[in-house]
Amino acid sequence: MEPSNTSRRTFIKQCVIGGVAVYSAPLLWEMSRANAAIVSPELAAQWQTQVNGQSKPKFRNDGIAKVTGQKVYGRDYRAMDMEGWPKQQGYAFILRAADASHVYQGFSLDHLPASAKPYKVITAADLARDKIKLPDFYGDNMLLAEGQTADYLGHAVAILLFDSFPAFKQAKSLLQFDQTLLRFGEQTPFVSDTKDPYASWRLIRVEGENGAREDLYSPLHDGLFFPSVKDRKPEWLGNPNAKGTVSERGLYYAGEIDKQIASAQANQQWQVLEREYRTQIIDPMMMEPEAFNGWYDATSQTFHTVITSQSPQDFQEMAVHMLLSGPLAGKVKHLVVHSPYIGGGFGAKDHSIFPYYGVLAAIYAKGPIRLANDRFEQFQSGLKRHPFIMKSRLAVDKSTLKIQALTSQMTVDGGGRVNFTPSVTSVGATAMQSIYYTPRNDIIATAYASRNPDAGSMRGYGTLQSMTAMECMIHEIADELKVDPFKLRAANVMESGQRNTQGAIPNGTLRYREMLDMAEQDPVWQNRAVNKKDYEAKHPGMRYGVGFGIATKDYGTGAAAPSAAVRLAKDGKITLEIGFIEMGTGTQTSQAVVVSDALGNFADEVKLAEVDIWDAMQLVQTDNPYIISQQRQDEMAANPRWTPVKAMASSASMSAYYQSHVTRIAADVIYRHGLWPAAVSIWNELYFNTPMGSTNLHNARDGRWVDGKLTALGFPPLSIDILAKRAHDMGLVVGVMGHAFNRWAWAEADFDILGTKERLALDALALQYGEGNATFAATSDTTMSIKARQASMKSNGYHLIDRQAMSYPKAELNNAMVTYYAPCATLVEVAVNEGNGEVTLLSSHTWLEAGKVIVKELVEGQIQGGLAMGIGHALHEGLPPFEAGAGNGTWNLNRYQVPLARHVGVWDQRHTILPQLSDNDPSRGIAEVVMIPVVAALIEAVYQATHVRFYDLPMTAKKIKEAMA
Repeated sequence: MEPSNTSRRTFIKQCVIGGVAVYSAPLLWEMSRANAAIVSPELAAQWQTQVNGQSKPKFRNDGIAKVTGQKVYGRDYRAMDMEGWPKQQGYAFILRAADASHVYQGFSLDHLPASAKPYKVITAADLARDKIKLPDFYGDNMLLAEGQTADYLGHAVAILLFDSFPAFKQAKSLLQFDQTLLRFGEQTPFVSDTKDPYASWRLIRVEGENGAREDLYSPLHDGLFFPSVKDRKPEWLGNPNAKGTVSERGLYYAGEIDKQIASAQANQQWQVLEREYRTQIIDPMMMEPEAFNGWYDATSQTFHTVITSQSPQDFQEMAVHMLLSGPLAGKVKHLVVHSPYIGGGFGAKDHSIFPYYGVLAAIYAKGPIRLANDRFEQFQSGLKRHPFIMKSRLAVDKSTLKIQALTSQMTVDGGGRVNFTPSVTSVGATAMQSIYYTPRNDIIATAYASRNPDAGSMRGYGTLQSMTAMECMIHEIADELKVDPFKLRAANVMESGQRNTQGAIPNGTLRYREMLDMAEQDPVWQNRAVNKKDYEAKHPGMRYGVGFGIATKDYGTGAAAPSAAVRLAKDGKITLEIGFIEMGTGTQTSQAVVVSDALGNFADEVKLAEVDIWDAMQLVQTDNPYIISQQRQDEMAANPRWTPVKAMASSASMSAYYQSHVTRIAADVIYRHGLWPAAVSIWNELYFNTPMGSTNLHNARDGRWVDGKLTALGFPPLSIDILAKRAHDMGLVVGVMGHAFNRWAWAEADFDILGTKERLALDALALQYGEGNATFAATSDTTMSIKARQASMKSNGYHLIDRQAMSYPKAELNNAMVTYYAPCATLVEVAVNEGNGEVTLLSSHTWLEAGKVIVKELVEGQIQGGLAMGIGHALHEGLPPFEAGAGNGTWNLNRYQVPLARHVGVWDQRHTILPQLSDNDPSRGIAEVVMIPVVAALIEAVYQATHVRFYDLPMTAKKIKEAMA
């Protein structure tokens, strides 16, 4: 980090928001200094190795720093670790209300000893006096005011500031679990009962006369419509009319679906299953709870922060708006945001409200202030997985086994603050059909406020809940029809080109049938009857069961906006800069590997969480990309600096596909306009009678990387350091910065690169050129062009190229809602103890289609982690709602059961990663899907063992024992 007296010239290069210059410092100085001091360059370089002439990652390139105990996580940092900060670290503690049914009347700290007194207590009165507001995304009532009822359990009441750890620790030990500290008065209705639904969605589709490839009615074909609200409930009003408005037509077709189900059920043509499924509240339980450190340096008017967020781009903008009012209004000229590794995220550190309480503490603090949740506090205040109630109906033709209709009414509990609940609700609805084709569907999903802690974008994003219910219905209706469940699945598996419940065609090839065939042939499935008999004979008191589940998870948001900058140094070292955060998925390692597709070598350095460098592209964003009209988009796209979205959060399984897309393009531009012409220059000069003939080296695609060296058509392999020097000497492209946009399809534009017009799947491009060498300049006619290139690099050291013929995906593609999918299937065999109901996982097998696998070991790690999380959701993890739940502040791992090694069958896990169809298959986002089929597989396995079906998760040992009794 630069010292706190960073010059105005340095800051003026950074982005400016609301008059505040924002500076992003993604990697903290202590990490690099510690690595340099403790880890030898030789050891640090060993993260990659050569296997059969190909570069392979030997271990994660952040592995050494982690296992040697370096300060890599934001939670690790104190003021003494930060260059330029005062060494005295202060501490903050938040008081929270565990009562949401009575009027809050304040508190007293008179009983604290003098040694434990805070030097400042921040309350709602301070915020009202100083006009400090939460960013709009989070609503209001940042701190609960006296005379009001808490919006939810765990609502923050006050922030206490301490100037030393002993004072903080003593006070916290006396206050944290004091049930009498906060005073409450008369009983009131719950605040959540007075709020309208957070969101309500309805997906109605009826296939056309030609079946699965067209629609009579669907959201993509006709558009979405929304309800009115009466008495806090949605009402889908209107006159059903096949020729009417979007809503009237929708209500007409919804009515027709109901009539057809009733009629076919009455005449016994269709088997109709109606069930209600309930999923629980889950805590993400990441290993590193949320933390923040901040300091306002009045001398330089700089506000310093260290955050643990998956979305630092949004934090920068929102934090600035908080700083524009209050005691520091007009006093903050610079905002410095450090975004180190966050530790586990699982979506729960994406747009968490937590960092803004840190900002608030730092506004009033007299020095550096640290706000860090312990595990109790993380349970009480952290984002949760939404609990769903799903009343669903599935109709199957008895003669053909074809699904005829699917309907569902989903109720989603969003907790006390809205967060990403509307989006989670819509994604849960769109996921309901899973891998199955449904010719008719009417899916309604409504999210409500409650007094539970707020729920957000936790791993699965609503799909875990809805696809588990769908898979359970497939199991049960197959049982009712007395058909093999694989036969039922085979009759209904969605094929490539068929439309989903929104009327959109999923992108690419659907390999669901292939995956089903592989799973059906597994010996565990084929021999399940024999194995059950043998196992139970050998293990009295144990019941054996096998279960299977399959799911396909969307990845992406419909407004993806990845950026990447690849730079090639003169010595051949490759640097990659991206906006992504490392949260345990291995993004830093995988993106280092991605550049080797074009550059033949891994990136030597990957800089994460970059925010400000993208200012070189001078992009502006003006509208909400999800509701923008086509006319408005066309109007704005004429501006070569406009984009629908400037930056995206590290969520929604975005790195493997979306981030890799722009990383690959940037590396490829360097290859084609830097390394390839440099190689041709060397080959022509040294290895061919060039004046008398041509090498015919005109196509960059003729190049091949072998052992990190470039060769083509039999010419001598050239190492990257030799090529890089020549590219720099010739003034060729040695740095590329790109930005892309995806709304279920990539935006494209034309760019002029060194006189060649190219169509790229980018909407912004900036280049850096080598400085040139007098030897080359004197022997060619490029002297002026090299100078001109250097002069053109005036946008933060880049030459910003004006795009032409810009083409963005149509705005109506928003109605597709999702089109990219990754499928996964899981087969489990379990044993259930008749005495206590405990479930032992005997073995598991996962099948996954990941597309192009970037780093196999990282994919395998996701499979293993997903299995553990699925087991937790199905069998162990769960928080009760309301006053008995996490919001009361007493929950920790002594009460919350997460899977342990003995629960996950460590030594009996198998997996099959489907081979890619071709060498240019895209990589799929798989981080979320790997946990989903585990849940349904376990539910079915427990049923096969006990003959009891569970509709309310988790299936704890206590519940299973009671059900068997």
